[in-house]
Amino acid sequence: MSPSEQQVLADHVVVETTQAFDRVIEAFERQIGRKGHEAYQHVVTSSRTPEELTQGIEQLLGSSGFMEFFAIDHGEWFSHLIHPLKAKLYVIGNPLIAQHFLKYSAKAGLYVPIRVQVYENTRGNTCLSYDRPSSLLQICAVTEEEFVQTAADLDQKVTHLVQKAAS
Repeated sequence: MSPSEQQVLADHVVVETTQAFDRVIEAFERQIGRKGHEAYQHVVTSSRTPEELTQGIEQLLGSSGFMEFFAIDHGEWFSHLIHPLKAKLYVIGNPLIAQHFLKYSAKAGLYVPIRVQVYENTRGNTCLSYDRPSSLLQICAVTEEEFVQTAADLDQKVTHLVQKAAS
């Protein structure tokens, strides 16, 4: 069997601020639910009804409506090998939003949850970067209004999160 290939064009967004890296990290993390992957797994495995699952997930979300699934502090390991680096990657999302994509296309699971990277650039400014979810989700070729509108809403949600952390 031979693999198929399809080019994905993403709208890459970078928000640059003069705010200190640590301050931006703190502001970002304050807005996302950070209860840990184990808490999420517990909710998923212990919920007996859709209502229980929904309530459990809602308790894991931060004020932004997102929760952290995973974070990688690239600076932590890179600084030991090459030179000091301030860069942290977050995998964040909301299963209650993701369901609106996955019910139309399992392919959407590659793009939700989303990734946001916070890093210090060569000028010493802090940047928050992400690929606009709706641009990535276009590969699913779903035209249902619910899918398209939820993708637009997700764009606004991540933009608000990033702008608030940068200010």
